Amino acid sequence: MEKREQDILKKIESETKEVKVPESLKPSQIEKMLEEKGDKKRKNRTKIYRFAGLAAACVVLAAGIGVYQTTGTWGGTKSDNTKEIAESSSEESAIVEEDTAQDAVEKNNKEETDDYSKIYAYIEKQNKENSYDTGMTFGALEREESVTSSQADIAVEKNAGDGMGASSGYSETNVRQEGVDEADIVKTDGQYLYVLKENGSEISIIETENKLKKSGKISVSDTMRIQEFYLLPKEKKLVAIVSVKQEEVEDNELMDVMMVQNEEKIQAITYDISSPKKPKELGSVVQSGSYTSSRLSDGCLYLFSNYWIQNNVSKDEPRTYIPMAGDSLIREKDILLPAFERGCMYEVITAVDLDNPSEISDSRAIFTNGGELYVSNHNIYYYETDYSQSVEKTKIRKLGYKDGIFTEAKAGSIKGYINDSFSIDEYNGYLRIAATAGDTNAVYVLDEEMKLTGSIKNLAKDEQIYSARFLGYTGYFVTFRQVDPLFSVDLSDPKDPKIIGKLKIPGFSDYLHFYGKDKLLGIGMNADADTGITDGVKLSMFDLSDKTDVREEQKYIMKNVYSADVSYDYKAALIDVERNIIGFSASTEGGEKYYVFSYDENKGFQCRMSEEINGNSMYGARGVYNQETLYVIKGNVIEAYSMNDYKKIDDYIL
Repeated sequence: MEKREQDILKKIESETKEVKVPESLKPSQIEKMLEEKGDKKRKNRTKIYRFAGLAAACVVLAAGIGVYQTTGTWGGTKSDNTKEIAESSSEESAIVEEDTAQDAVEKNNKEETDDYSKIYAYIEKQNKENSYDTGMTFGALEREESVTSSQADIAVEKNAGDGMGASSGYSETNVRQEGVDEADIVKTDGQYLYVLKENGSEISIIETENKLKKSGKISVSDTMRIQEFYLLPKEKKLVAIVSVKQEEVEDNELMDVMMVQNEEKIQAITYDISSPKKPKELGSVVQSGSYTSSRLSDGCLYLFSNYWIQNNVSKDEPRTYIPMAGDSLIREKDILLPAFERGCMYEVITAVDLDNPSEISDSRAIFTNGGELYVSNHNIYYYETDYSQSVEKTKIRKLGYKDGIFTEAKAGSIKGYINDSFSIDEYNGYLRIAATAGDTNAVYVLDEEMKLTGSIKNLAKDEQIYSARFLGYTGYFVTFRQVDPLFSVDLSDPKDPKIIGKLKIPGFSDYLHFYGKDKLLGIGMNADADTGITDGVKLSMFDLSDKTDVREEQKYIMKNVYSADVSYDYKAALIDVERNIIGFSASTEGGEKYYVFSYDENKGFQCRMSEEINGNSMYGARGVYNQETLYVIKGNVIEAYSMNDYKKIDDYIL
């Protein structure tokens, strides 16, 4: 959970002691729900608490921003084709297929003016009814997403996350989807290191030839903070994602906190770095909300932010409840109303063509309770889960994108929750999902229209999915309770996915990464086969040459190493198959260390480096390399090591 979210939830807790919170959202009930579901791992537990906090925030704001019911179409246009999620746990209710028909006449006759009347009515309806005692029954109604445009392109096969820039002599950020870049706090172009300072005030440009030295910087004003950034070496550009800092408020001003949150903005500032000593600003764009995430694909930037609704909305002042993209309010027709019974924020999505970095080329907003993102090479998938029921239900919105323009919107629903973005994957137009539903797990396949085409249900009872990875027509996922089953799934027939292999070993892998031909690297924890108690970070190399008989070829247990950053932040991984490098930071008895391993089929994992990390930061450590030098960066400390013997050769403090 981000510090911003923690501050808001602390404020809510202190200011709402007398507010009646629905029984289903009280801490004791949340804990009971967790216990009933078994001892889930930390990040799944965090998801549920985060949901509870956001839901509680919606309760606090309900008198002013409660929402009536879901519609699910852009611009608030209702469809009469609706389906309720079945509450039974029967096999047939594992997924709700969404109709996608829309009244074309109504759409074509829609006025171009934006009076936001439907959206305001949507908000105001519940305001009048006052929804404190609703029990927060999210998901009672769902309606279909509708758009008339068809799928533009079919995704090509991508070996996600395995491109590390070895051919260019320097490493790149480890990303979820190959071909879709992600921002980070450290980047390199093979000559310079670009490092975000701990306080977010500047990106330092460090020359790496000979001794480390500072060549230039990109700085922002005191009212701004750089969150992360992109580096485009060929184009000689850098794009900084910047948040405008919030104003200070008194402790007893809860609603003012929410209003300030509403006023927060993010900027994407593009710089020319052809002369690193003197970067020049090329242009910038701004949008409402606090920074969520971003992606860069084919020269276009896609920005995501959360925008909270104020408690004092005014019908005649749309700025009190509609987010902005650039200097304009997002059009009414480009706003998607909530998937579940209520929403308390928008997910604002904008696109910027970096050839014209001062203009937003397109924008959308999703009214939501908070969700997560997976971005393929052609589509943005925004998924949010209703945790209030005995079995979670997840709504998935699909928004097409191409060349900075959003092309389509559709939706589907599944029973269960999605562990992380690696558990949802697009291939050849189909969406494949590994999900945990109640005390079992399932695999779903959805087509381009977000309709269910095939599924496998009732997998690994009383276990939860910890990690997943898809490659072409095959998927792999790990569940855990006391031992670690690694499942392999044949997805070549979308109508009939099949489990073709299952391997049970002690412990679990919560990060998976393809490591060359027919190899799958797992990083997680070792555990006692009888008790499930963990005793150290574990590296596993799985042999995938026979997908029906996956084997753990080698393993390495890091004793007295309690956790690895890559388990919670895949950008923290430095993995390069060609150079045979597996690098990451981990917590030990003596503090945080950076490790580098190599791998050999016969000798197994070999630890090449185990060095203390000396920096201090709220951000995780990063390892990057230029040619034959590894740089370990945390906070304002850079340490350089020779990759020949991994001896320290230099350091620098920003």
